[in-house]
Amino acid sequence: MEPTNNNNQNVTAASEDAAKPAEPVVTKTTGQAATPPPKTPPPKPVHSKASGRGLGWLALLIGAAALGLSAWQWYGTQQAESSTQARLDSQLTELSAAQRQAQSATEQRLQGLPAAEQWQQQQHLLADLQRSQQALSQRLDTLQGDARVDWKLAEAEYMLRLASMRLLAAQDVASAREMLGAVDHILMTQPDSGVFAIREQLARYQVQLEALPLIDRSGLFLKLAALHDQVDQLVALPVPVFDPNEVTPEEEYEDRLARRTRVERVLMRLERYVRVDFQRGKVITPLLDEAEMRRIRRTLQLTLEQAQWAALHGEGEVYRTSLERAAGMLEQFFELDNPQVQAMQTRLLALADERVAVAPPDLAPLQQGLAAYIQSRKVPVSEGESPDE
Repeated sequence: MEPTNNNNQNVTAASEDAAKPAEPVVTKTTGQAATPPPKTPPPKPVHSKASGRGLGWLALLIGAAALGLSAWQWYGTQQAESSTQARLDSQLTELSAAQRQAQSATEQRLQGLPAAEQWQQQQHLLADLQRSQQALSQRLDTLQGDARVDWKLAEAEYMLRLASMRLLAAQDVASAREMLGAVDHILMTQPDSGVFAIREQLARYQVQLEALPLIDRSGLFLKLAALHDQVDQLVALPVPVFDPNEVTPEEEYEDRLARRTRVERVLMRLERYVRVDFQRGKVITPLLDEAEMRRIRRTLQLTLEQAQWAALHGEGEVYRTSLERAAGMLEQFFELDNPQVQAMQTRLLALADERVAVAPPDLAPLQQGLAAYIQSRKVPVSEGESPDE
């Protein structure tokens, strides 16, 4: 606070009042002057000028500090406003430059666009093109019909052709049955009444295939292969061992000739030219050495391989002949009392009764009927119409 004149005056008046002597007090009761009170020593004068000057300097100091604080705040505010203004100016400059660039880019794009008349012409051309495309699409649908149905019919035709090939080449009855069932399922989904005749013919072929037996050619091939591997383990006929004490037929003949009479010796000599055999139908098995026995085993293996080939190719006569020949070789050159030989012979005779060939039906008429139906679905194109219409 700043010192003022009123404050100085108040301080001066207070000091003067303190300096005046005390006046005598007069009472009204007696009308006489009262006795003066005892004199007291006057108080010491107060240094009013020094205290007023200190307060003034204090107030002056406080005012100067307040003035400096206000000036500092004003300076800071001015600095903040100047920086904010500079930042706003820079942003405004950047926005102006970006606006100019966008405006120039827009002008360049607009320059590349056609005029209003050209735009309308292009719109008309696009509409004409769309109409032409729609007309061509409708025309194509009319000519080709439903593409999905055509694809299904083409699939049925292909499966029917494949079933015919499986029957003729491999006589695979099981695969042919499945394919004919798939063809019947595809034809069942067709709403056309023309499919009825084809399905009727297809049902007849399905009945014929159901009557045919299933031939497991791969199983027969594997069974014959197992028998082929057991040939080397078969027991052959025993080969007689040389006995030095054994009497040969020549020695026995000489001994008999020496012991007989003259007539008996003549008859024994005639036996060399005339022989009476009461077991003529009995098969005489020759005695074979090791090398010849290996050739017999190899021949038996080749016979089984021939039976395998006949089973895969559906040659029933060759198949049965090969197995019968193999069973005859077992009986002639191997020990039939051996359980392994007996088991193989029984297995060969059982496999010889298996069928390896069937007489499958010819599916060509059914293929022709389905092809004719697919051809009848195609609508012929009239000569007066053009594809562009």
